[in-house]
Amino acid sequence: MVNYLLRKGGSGILLVIGLIVVTFFLLRFSPGNPASAAYDPNGKADAVAKMQDDLGLNEPLASQFIAWITGILHGNWGTSYADHRPVGEILKQTLPNTLFLTIPALLIQLFFGILLGLWQITQKDSFVDRSLNTLNLILYAIPTFWIALVLVMVFSQKLGFLPSSQMLSFSYPEMSIWQRLVDGLSHLVLPVVSMSLVSVAVTSRYVRYCIAEVLNQEYILAARARGLSEKRIFYKHAFRNAMVPLITLIGQHFPALVGSSIVIELIFSWPGMGRLIVFSAFARDYPVIIACTFVMATFVVIGNLLADAISAMVDPRIRLQSS
Repeated sequence: MVNYLLRKGGSGILLVIGLIVVTFFLLRFSPGNPASAAYDPNGKADAVAKMQDDLGLNEPLASQFIAWITGILHGNWGTSYADHRPVGEILKQTLPNTLFLTIPALLIQLFFGILLGLWQITQKDSFVDRSLNTLNLILYAIPTFWIALVLVMVFSQKLGFLPSSQMLSFSYPEMSIWQRLVDGLSHLVLPVVSMSLVSVAVTSRYVRYCIAEVLNQEYILAARARGLSEKRIFYKHAFRNAMVPLITLIGQHFPALVGSSIVIELIFSWPGMGRLIVFSAFARDYPVIIACTFVMATFVVIGNLLADAISAMVDPRIRLQSS
């Protein structure tokens, strides 16, 4: 199993390296440049040319690549063209905010998705099961940004229950500890719910059909023939075996949630990495874009690696195949 995970981890590292190298060259060959984005289109050409020279964009592409890769090897991601700060410092500020948004969304997805899926399978082919299936399909078809806008319109604009933007209120420094906790949670509700609804629908539907498929397997029929109780068959055999594909889905969903946070952070003005990516793209901020690409790719690799490790722990057949 260790060798299997080492092979997967090595492949993931090569994937991340290849992705950021490709991103580097794609950005250099794409239209526009950071110097032009930083100045008014009607401004003086001398100022644009000077900035382009200061950023090293007039150097040959091979020289730019060597300087960039040398800095990466020394742990230096460069300086932001737009913010004029080290990229590592910017990521330290924005990445925790994105994780503060996506981790609760993932926990809600797991808890309610698995719970609803289990409830559906216990009510199989009933009115409750059919109703939840229909609701899951509707939620799956609705874009996340539309859900976010509807929630803002209802709970913030119409009812005034929850804030519609930012991570904290402007009066946060003057609040007591209890007021700060309530304020932070109130700002978290709408973006987290917006991200979670579709994921809960996908997970519950996936759990329901995975368990239904496992219950039709021959070894389940053999367990019933041996006189095992339905409760034991369900939880010890069916649910455990259905968890393997579910774990794989969860491993892929966490980086997907980080990616979907781009839209949510823009709608709610959340100061996270998703909004940073969009602003950096408009500003042609190459160092920040490459660093964010590296973080996103790393999340994908770690998510898949954790899913493989947990699947191997749950299912002994995977351990035997990987040995």
